[in-house]
Amino acid sequence: MSARSNIVCYYDVVSPYSYYGVKLLNRYKPQWKDVDVELRPVFLAGVLSGSKNQAPANVAAKGAYMFKDLGRLSTASGIPMNFPSNFPTMTVPALRLLVVIQKTESVATYEQCVEKLLEAYWVEDKDVSQQEILINALAPIIGADKASKYMQQTSDKEIKQQLIDNTNEAIEAGAFGAPTFVIKKAGSDKPHLFFGSDRFEVITSFLGLPYEGLATKTSPAKL
Repeated sequence: MSARSNIVCYYDVVSPYSYYGVKLLNRYKPQWKDVDVELRPVFLAGVLSGSKNQAPANVAAKGAYMFKDLGRLSTASGIPMNFPSNFPTMTVPALRLLVVIQKTESVATYEQCVEKLLEAYWVEDKDVSQQEILINALAPIIGADKASKYMQQTSDKEIKQQLIDNTNEAIEAGAFGAPTFVIKKAGSDKPHLFFGSDRFEVITSFLGLPYEGLATKTSPAKL
């Protein structure tokens, strides 16, 4: 049992609510001094299939609501979003690349790369299924040479298996979409699952953490 609380966020770059979930999590967590946070990539289509769920965009009423909701969420949070012209796109290359970076780089650098690929898709309308776009997006953070090297490693069996393992782990934890947060309180090994980018008020109440609300006084990070 850990003396610190732990939050694992399962996300996929293709998920708009993962974009908001990661952005909000990174906004709030500097205030949470006794909490360890990990961003863990999963293949959302695999989570949906494994849980016998389907994407909101595949249900007419849910899809129509989602488009309106995402705009309202952008306004309320101050987090920019431009719905990508190529949606959904295949994010497996991006997810495998993030697996490589998570294994190789520091936590801070990995988290920068996660945010950058989410922003590339959900703000800059870049097709993150394309290797060249992924390399160019991450070059300012890790350098073009490293980005190219890591891209080559995405075909390694170990990297492919890690993404599969992450996805199966999320399903086994009860995930049915993204973002999914699996949380353990300090002093306990019992996992608690929370779904969605709108659960931070409940999560912080559960963990006894400060929460300023969606329209926080803290200025959102600039792109």
